[in-house]
Amino acid sequence: MPIDWISTLKNIPEIVSGLGTLIKNNRATKDALLRELRLNIKAFKTAQKTNKINFDKLLDLLQNESIQSARKSRFTFNTIKAGKIEKEDIKDERNLRYQGKDCDWLFKNIDEKIEDLRIQKKYHGSINTVENTNISLQFSNLFYKLKLLAEYIN
Repeated sequence: MPIDWISTLKNIPEIVSGLGTLIKNNRATKDALLRELRLNIKAFKTAQKTNKINFDKLLDLLQNESIQSARKSRFTFNTIKAGKIEKEDIKDERNLRYQGKDCDWLFKNIDEKIEDLRIQKKYHGSINTVENTNISLQFSNLFYKLKLLAEYIN
């Protein structure tokens, strides 16, 4: 009698199968996000090798498709690393303002910054020639957020 309710659950195989897919998808999403993070940091390294950084080309190298896909599927970024960023996690003094933030905030903020830079490029044609906007500082801030995220996850 106490387990009679179990016979009413006819879709147990589908539920179990769905959980397996969810686990695989979450692992795949995490892998894609971490891969994208590594590639974005490497894009800055590539740009650094020249005497003068071409911000248009650097922006073309930056990717945020995995973040956007994860956001659309309501992925919880904090599953990559739970908790808040503590002072001990911060290696660069300029990132102290991000103390108390978490993976979710960092991933979303990075995504929005890349999109903001793309909008500026689309509007102006080239972000290399934009006046009255410190594009160099915007890219620098983006790099340090990427670096903070990588250091925090590790």
